[in-house]
Amino acid sequence: MSKSSLDSDNDGERDHIAVDIIRPQETEGDLEVPVIMDASPYYESLGRGNESEIKDPDGDGNNEKFPLFYDNYFVPRGYAVVLVDMVGTNNSDSCPTTGGYEETESAKTVVEWLNGKGTAWNEDGEEIEADWTTGKTGMIGKSYDGTIANGVAATGVEGLETIVPIGAISSWYDYYRYDGIPFYPNGPSGLAETVVSSDSIEECAPVRDEVRAGADDETGDYNDFWDERNFVKDADNVNASVFVIHGLNDYNVKANHFSNWWEKLAQNDVPRKLWLTQTGHVDPFDFNRAEWVDTLHKWFDYGC
Repeated sequence: MSKSSLDSDNDGERDHIAVDIIRPQETEGDLEVPVIMDASPYYESLGRGNESEIKDPDGDGNNEKFPLFYDNYFVPRGYAVVLVDMVGTNNSDSCPTTGGYEETESAKTVVEWLNGKGTAWNEDGEEIEADWTTGKTGMIGKSYDGTIANGVAATGVEGLETIVPIGAISSWYDYYRYDGIPFYPNGPSGLAETVVSSDSIEECAPVRDEVRAGADDETGDYNDFWDERNFVKDADNVNASVFVIHGLNDYNVKANHFSNWWEKLAQNDVPRKLWLTQTGHVDPFDFNRAEWVDTLHKWFDYGC
């Protein structure tokens, strides 16, 4: 559990961000390893991957199985894997804001702790340090998870060496609007209610009301709410390398999300790589597994 600078539910207490970590046993000694991190809002309900894998599926308080394959593949190859519950979801405090500053900051706080800054505690309440890591972190994730990675990279946070956004949003306005025309009524507030921790549904209702008002469905205009959620405009802050993956037939997160982001990264000479596929909103693990895992391994070795 890491303490952030946030208080997104306005209760007067700083929000705590929940983190699950798996790392090589040798890091109990002198070995230091880089981190692969997936910050997600989906670890309690919708789950990750085609099997909708969640944390702690039997609800006994122990996370016996990490979702997806990252721990199985990368921990034996000298990485730690860190799964972050986005603010307001699963075991993290407070409320989701659908792409807002709070969500980006919740993941950024963990990157900073992994790089020797900030404070964290284990499940027994004992203060702990990430003295087992090199301080170098690579973020990865599909869809919302990759969107968080884009947002954190756009802060320029020290210690984030690379990101791998898969079918990810680069501007939430472009996700919910087309030249002022709303794609989905009450989209941001509705998504916030979908992902919020089951323990916080009612207490987060006022925050969802703020999100609904800020989104301004009535006009469809681009305003301060949407500007806060536009990572493309902050591409000049990106210090991490970027490996973008996007399906050209993705009708959920459409192609302008990768193209606008890619062009801005290019203008700022960000080290970058691009995979375009003929798929839709799909992780390469599910359609070209062997080549994807091998490429991803090489990329993290290069980036971290």
